[in-house]
Amino acid sequence: MPISLSQCAEYLECEGVRHHVDDEQDVIRIVFVTQRYRNLRGEKLLVMTLETPDDGQRCRVSVRRAFAAGEDVAATCLAMCRLAADTPLVSPEFDADFEDLRMIVEMVVEDGTLTSLQLLSMVDRLVEAAEVWSVVLSNAESPGRGRWAA
Repeated sequence: MPISLSQCAEYLECEGVRHHVDDEQDVIRIVFVTQRYRNLRGEKLLVMTLETPDDGQRCRVSVRRAFAAGEDVAATCLAMCRLAADTPLVSPEFDADFEDLRMIVEMVVEDGTLTSLQLLSMVDRLVEAAEVWSVVLSNAESPGRGRWAA
């Protein structure tokens, strides 16, 4: 059974997760204050976008412009792919048109149902991954540093 944005908003509301439904763009925005992750403005804020593409057949939570592409975009993407291999549910995505490195968690709903717990797990995994990945990627910025340096 497809999921709607209003149903996702209800789940978030019931769990006390602050959010904003953007009817104009058909998304929900969720903001978390982070401990280690810094967005591209240098703020300790993680801004997530929740969408229900394909008429609610999928639920997608993403962090757009999660990390700076850096001078070697391929190396940064590769590092994110390696991190994703150790991080359940979370994947990197790159939009070359905007040099946008995203972190995403996506779940297929189709003929099943998305529960509140599943939605919260998607959000939690993204927050956890952002915190860990930011440390690893910042350590790998210098050539030859860190386990994930390309």
